[in-house]
Amino acid sequence: MIKAKFHLLFYFFFLILYFISCTSGPPCGPLSLSADFSGLVTGRITTPEEYALVDSLGASWLLATFRWNLLEKTEGQWDFSTYDKFADAANADGKKIIGIMGYDVPWIHDNPNSPRYIPPDKLHYFLNYVRETALHYRGKVGAWCIWNEPNFGDNWVGDRNDFFELTRQAAAVIREADPDVIILGGGFNRGIIGMPVKYIRGLFESGAMNQADAVAFHPYELNPDRTAKLYRAFRSIVADYGFAERIWITEIGYPTGGWYPTAVSEKRFPEYIVKTYVNLAINGAKRVFIYQLFDPAEREKRNSEDYFGLVRSKSDYTSKGAEAFRLCAVYLSGTEYYPDLPKRKGLPKSLKAFYFSGSVNSEEGGTLVLWKKGIPVKLNFQYGGTYFIHNPVSGETFEHTGESPVTIGKTPVIITWNGEDQIIVKR
Repeated sequence: MIKAKFHLLFYFFFLILYFISCTSGPPCGPLSLSADFSGLVTGRITTPEEYALVDSLGASWLLATFRWNLLEKTEGQWDFSTYDKFADAANADGKKIIGIMGYDVPWIHDNPNSPRYIPPDKLHYFLNYVRETALHYRGKVGAWCIWNEPNFGDNWVGDRNDFFELTRQAAAVIREADPDVIILGGGFNRGIIGMPVKYIRGLFESGAMNQADAVAFHPYELNPDRTAKLYRAFRSIVADYGFAERIWITEIGYPTGGWYPTAVSEKRFPEYIVKTYVNLAINGAKRVFIYQLFDPAEREKRNSEDYFGLVRSKSDYTSKGAEAFRLCAVYLSGTEYYPDLPKRKGLPKSLKAFYFSGSVNSEEGGTLVLWKKGIPVKLNFQYGGTYFIHNPVSGETFEHTGESPVTIGKTPVIITWNGEDQIIVKR
């Protein structure tokens, strides 16, 4: 009896450890990535050339802010024409839209230069904007996120409880106007002083997220490893409210210039894009949106906001990190991640290897993403089918038969194949 009780206690203890590891760390077991996993923050793109670029990069979602002050410049006078052009073009091109609902209009304030804030006695104006916009784009916009980065900068300068109530009521209005649309709340940035824990918990504990399908987060950090760590910290918080598996990364990226501490050189930018994308995917993010598609045509040297683009500008279309995003979007969306593959026996611990089963090119196939910290290592690959190695910097692809070793260093190497063969990696 004592032995049986010991086994029972041990089993119970094991279950607790398993549960903790699966909620605080990366998800346990195979992890499915949706076919529409990849998104881009694009703004209101409309030209055929812009959509041709988006198509070539494999993005399923486009994100733009449907600004209240552009839709209703004067009370009761609506102008949807600018956003109609964007939505119609995106729908015709088969792209899904996530729209940000937010910000205010000068005509609700006594002082037209007031910062962004909706006082409780003016909330009905905002809710009317939410209702009219949701109704107008019903069936054309796939998801709405209520506000953006309320905890950061001057995006919301009022009391946080007022923001919780705005979110709660706005979500109810959207749900009534468009029952099938996806609703997101939050849109939190980590902020300058760290994770806004009280803000996050307050949003959930106020009931503001009761109508929401997912929570949005922007895990901007100094490098991909720190981004993954920050994501896991956020995941552990929202897990308390049943949202651990319902996190959308609606912004993530790195500037290649300016004064932000998260800035990275253009040379390492593609490396950061791939590593961040993979790290977020294997940790359970439901969607990942890279901020952003284009740099502005005119860039200020010290303004990092001008340097987040995967492409330098709409005028020259030259890539900074577009090929890195394309490889991730094309070859990882719709796959299953297997954390126990490939077998790591005999491989250095500093080698990172991520195995994704499935392929956009066939029903069977896979993708292997590898990189290594410290000194590069030469690895041999054993396989039987047709395998391709992709360069995330240049986008070049070449066939690999396994006859020669491949050097793996800090820049990720992406290998893809079709068919049932499992890849074997040896030192």
